[in-house]
Amino acid sequence: MTNKQKLKELEEKKRIKESQEKRIKEFEEKRIQEFEEENDKLKTEVNQLNEIHRILRLENQKQLQESQKKIKSQEDKLRSLEFNEKEITRLRKEKGTLYQENLDLKKELEELKQKNALLKDEAANYQSALGIATNTQLLDDDQNHEVKLITDIQELSDKIKDYVTSLKEGIVVNLIEIQKLLSHYRCSTKIKDQKKSRLLIQAVLQRHVIEEIFSYAIGYFKLTGKHYYLESDIAHSEHWLSILLDDAAKSRMGNDDVSHVASAKLRQQIYSILSNRGFENIFREGEAYEHPFIDFYKNRLNSIMNQLRIIDDNQKRIDSENLAATIIREVVKIFWFRFKVQEPVVQYKWIPYNTRANKRFMMFTEGIFENDNENLYVDLCYFPLIGRDLMSDNPKIYTSAKVMVRETPIREHTQQYQINQGRVVHEHTQHQIIMYNHANNITLPTTNNAQEVRNENQVNSTEEKSRCSVY
Repeated sequence: MTNKQKLKELEEKKRIKESQEKRIKEFEEKRIQEFEEENDKLKTEVNQLNEIHRILRLENQKQLQESQKKIKSQEDKLRSLEFNEKEITRLRKEKGTLYQENLDLKKELEELKQKNALLKDEAANYQSALGIATNTQLLDDDQNHEVKLITDIQELSDKIKDYVTSLKEGIVVNLIEIQKLLSHYRCSTKIKDQKKSRLLIQAVLQRHVIEEIFSYAIGYFKLTGKHYYLESDIAHSEHWLSILLDDAAKSRMGNDDVSHVASAKLRQQIYSILSNRGFENIFREGEAYEHPFIDFYKNRLNSIMNQLRIIDDNQKRIDSENLAATIIREVVKIFWFRFKVQEPVVQYKWIPYNTRANKRFMMFTEGIFENDNENLYVDLCYFPLIGRDLMSDNPKIYTSAKVMVRETPIREHTQQYQINQGRVVHEHTQHQIIMYNHANNITLPTTNNAQEVRNENQVNSTEEKSRCSVY
């Protein structure tokens, strides 16, 4: 075959392909036009039925008025006549006929109303179907609506505080281990007395409870493959399917509106289910039992806490330990599942130590520095800042960070949050924090202790695997 023939063959294939694409495009345009015409036709029919309904109602009223006039006229005639029996019978018959006609008209009018309502519903459903498919806003009664989420976050913070306990009479704190925890979280304050430092000890224990649960969850969501890891399997599947849907919306031609929000809708639906059923009791083969993740780590968390603070009263210790399962479950549900039901995804951030205090983003410990002292610095953040678009020009704060503050900064590590043209700016020198990026399921170890975090996650993963064989 000569080059000319090959070229001609290629041109013919190109022409055929262009012709096919043109026919497809014409077919799609024709279908769209047919849908629009059908929609216009439905609207026209609804308008016509409304007009018929109006006309019939007017005619019915007119006929009713005429009937009433006739009846009144006949009744007047009856009064003026000499009660001729034949005439009376005729008038009564005519009255009955008019009454029946009136009933028939009312029945016909009711049938028209019902038909009109059906047509309106059909048209409304047709118009709203696309809106429902592309709407990512949560209904007011949704359990994951931001108002309910904020309330649940605040209640979780209260439960963690109750779990740590008041640290008053009958509770002995391991001050050596507490000092190690403070150093671990970059707090330079030295404690020597439990009573005088009670609030700071409470705070660091609350921070440690959250960080411990975070480490458990990070280890869990790195593993997949068995029924015990169902929640992890679902989360990983959602992640990859969302990527594929976004790729399809960007790389495949089409004119629908649903494709552009498909990944967000999928994420919302999946994590809404997980926020309801994730880590709840397992029911298999007719038996219900606690999720192994909760069962194992509640005991581990209680063991750690009982080494840090010793509760003399046996009942108080049991009451505290009974909160562990609920707190672990709610921390994972809120930070791993419910944040992702929101659109855009909710974020959290620990405020670094030595940051200049800012009431816009932080809640100071009650009773400390009640005067409006602007020169306060974060000693320890024990509950993270939570909101949407935290690094944007207009962040939406769900709950402020809870922090312990002091009046004197550590000069060599001064950090601050400030507003720069509306943007939240985090300025710091040496130390950074570890953030778990819930939007992308990525762990970003950005501290000098990155190796420590990796080692701890490896230990968690090993424990997860060994425990899985038991269940």
